[in-house]
Amino acid sequence: MEIPKVCIVVCEDSISELVVREALKELSDYVVLCPLGTENKGTSEIIKRAKYVMVVDSCSDKCGKKRAETLGIQYNEYLNLEEELGIKMPCLKNPSVDVIDDIGLAAVHLVERVKEILEKLY
Repeated sequence: MEIPKVCIVVCEDSISELVVREALKELSDYVVLCPLGTENKGTSEIIKRAKYVMVVDSCSDKCGKKRAETLGIQYNEYLNLEEELGIKMPCLKNPSVDVIDDIGLAAVHLVERVKEILEKLY
């Protein structure tokens, strides 16, 4: 696998993972998703090799950030979509229909931010 330019770290099975998966449809192969779950074999190696690591959370629980810090993951940027966009996204595996529009809005915001990062890295 080629060294990723940007690695986006999220809490596994979360709304933030859904947001990033949606955003990845618009981003290049230089961007990878690294969900942090209980089994992280291989993921930590990808994170270490990435040129830029971004931790993304979708709610105020900040599970992705907490898990990254617990695992000693060094990151360049932390993005909390709830705080940044002023939208309330619960930390759920199965979001309600009310949250779907917010996922789309958050994905668009994330795409714009990652494209800015990629421009700086090239």
